Amino acid sequence: MSVAASGSDIAIYIVIGILSFIIGIIAGYLLLASYYGRRFGVVGTACSDVDSLVPLIAELEKES
Repeated sequence: MSVAASGSDIAIYIVIGILSFIIGIIAGYLLLASYYGRRFGVVGTACSDVDSLVPLIAELEKES
């Protein structure tokens, strides 16, 4: 057994790293899209209830 990694071992590690990165990007996008979709759905309902854009402006100030 040699301590040095062979070329195929390194290629496997690179592929695993790339797949992990892609899965993380997709999972992060889906989580953020669902969070902000729900959040602005609530704000949209509040704007509809009071017939004003004040809740939207307040939410944008809170998020920035």
